[in-house]
Amino acid sequence: MHAPTFIRWTAALAASALVLTGCGSSQKASGSDGSAKKITIGVSFDLLNAIRQAEKSAIEKATTEAGYEVVFTVADKDPQKQSSQIQDLIQTRKVDALIVIAQDGQQIASSVSLAKARNVPFIAIDRAVADQQNITFQITGDPVADGKLSAAEFVDAGKTKPLKVLELVGALTDQNAIGRRDGFNEALKGDPNVTVVSQVPTNWDPAQALDGTSNALQKNPDINAIFVPSDFLLPSVQSALKAAGRLAPVGDPGHVFLVTIDGDQNGCKAMRDKTLDADIATPVDDFGKQAISGITTALGGKSVSPNSVQTKGLSLDQANFATTSSQVWGCDGA
Repeated sequence: MHAPTFIRWTAALAASALVLTGCGSSQKASGSDGSAKKITIGVSFDLLNAIRQAEKSAIEKATTEAGYEVVFTVADKDPQKQSSQIQDLIQTRKVDALIVIAQDGQQIASSVSLAKARNVPFIAIDRAVADQQNITFQITGDPVADGKLSAAEFVDAGKTKPLKVLELVGALTDQNAIGRRDGFNEALKGDPNVTVVSQVPTNWDPAQALDGTSNALQKNPDINAIFVPSDFLLPSVQSALKAAGRLAPVGDPGHVFLVTIDGDQNGCKAMRDKTLDADIATPVDDFGKQAISGITTALGGKSVSPNSVQTKGLSLDQANFATTSSQVWGCDGA
């Protein structure tokens, strides 16, 4: 499962829930007094940054088309807060279904159980949850595949110039971070031209990414490539490179080869500025569309099948940027 923009969005939105009303064809159920009751979807996000904003927009668009209402909450990276918010959505706000990006895939299990006990469909998006038996539907990226796609960029670049790689790793409570790490390392096994010389944990924290990158560059001055598992951390990495006098454009002899994952505005701008070599873009629009489709199916009394879907990212690099960037969610206006 991405710094100044995160702070602004969170400060503006996390303090209270936002109620968003769809305007499309309305699906209604009967209220206790026999009146029509509009379907309400509770949405719980771990945080609100660039990719989450795009995911939120995709959900809003899909709910509008379905004629549903949305109650939106943000947990500010706090699994206990997220649990309380979901409990409120189910028990107080009486939502008809849930769409959740879990802060912690293990700790979310109590919320999944509560939803099942109250017959509220639970849809997990973006980040896989541990309790696969009790969710209604899950759609995520394919982190292992995305890690391998990232590694392929390093393998190609290594054919021209041997690479000494700094690998950043996201939060180990997040299957996306684990999968991207594992896919990346698996795909590089045995390659004589690409060597990971340093691995830095970040816990998806930009400050940790900045400090870790700075320290790694000092300890290993021969590092000439960096794998950044989320565009969310890219500004921190580029700040560290700039401070070290090593932020140079693609084609410059001093350029540090960089690959990221997500396809957000940070990545797209860096691609245009030619300081980033490749970005594996997450198809976030699919998350919203399929989540709402799954809810409609579940509320209609049917099982969602398959109940777990993964979508592989799109490789965006300097060679195909002009023809492919229009397909990437973060490149519009970046």
